[in-house]
Amino acid sequence: MWHPKEVILIGLTLITSAVHFADNAFRLDLYPGPAWLTHDVVLAAWVFLLLSTCLAYWIDTRTALVAYGLLGFGGLAHYVMPQASSMPTRCTLTIGAEAASSMLLIVYAMFRSQMNPRKSVSCRTVSQKC
Repeated sequence: MWHPKEVILIGLTLITSAVHFADNAFRLDLYPGPAWLTHDVVLAAWVFLLLSTCLAYWIDTRTALVAYGLLGFGGLAHYVMPQASSMPTRCTLTIGAEAASSMLLIVYAMFRSQMNPRKSVSCRTVSQKC
């Protein structure tokens, strides 16, 4: 059984990543990145992130939530590129929002077992609910 906080935090990370990826895909010229990073690659990466969201939601363990949350820090890779200093504020805001929502999810997941002992790091199979 999912708690409203989990649904809200997963939804928040999904929304902030969607905003960042959409801005990145449609205004790729504003984001520093390698030459192979194209509009299609960015959209495919977001589809991967969406599938990861579904998997984390279905698995429903602390480990899955933390792993999904770590994906939200991928946008920080823009800052290792030489042109990072020329990135507009709005790009920085979308990356920052994605990282902040991911951090909230990770912090929640790390303390979740103390709030609800049944949902710790244990695994779940199709026939067994932990």
